[in-house]
Amino acid sequence: MGSYTHVDAEVVAACVANLPSSLGGLRMAIRIAELARAGMTPDWLPGAVPRCVPAEMKRNQHGTRSITVPVGAARVLLHGKWRMVELRACPVTWSQHPDQIAAAHRHYEHWWRALDWVRDGLLARGMLSEITATEAIPKRRPWR
Repeated sequence: MGSYTHVDAEVVAACVANLPSSLGGLRMAIRIAELARAGMTPDWLPGAVPRCVPAEMKRNQHGTRSITVPVGAARVLLHGKWRMVELRACPVTWSQHPDQIAAAHRHYEHWWRALDWVRDGLLARGMLSEITATEAIPKRRPWR
């Protein structure tokens, strides 16, 4: 065995290495090879939902609460007297920002298109001697 590489493996590697630049070129070829070696698909963030959460939390003897910051002041009539009241707000951030989820879905679709191109090339040309390329491929949009 040693340094011997099966002919079909060379054909698959050549097909992946020759991805057109419109499908990601060499960078996508490397991504496909890495994921294939690991037996994985790109992370498309399954179950991710954008959530608005407090930016910071503090804990005391009464429990956990979000940090608030002063944002201004207002005059209010309280018990017949005008008083200045500090206005406070809670800074928030997004956990799994919608842009992050959309980017993960986009990267998955780009990978899927490149993988489909490789599969179609292997099926159409019939260059494989012992390995059989099948129609099986991961779902195009598994989040739907």
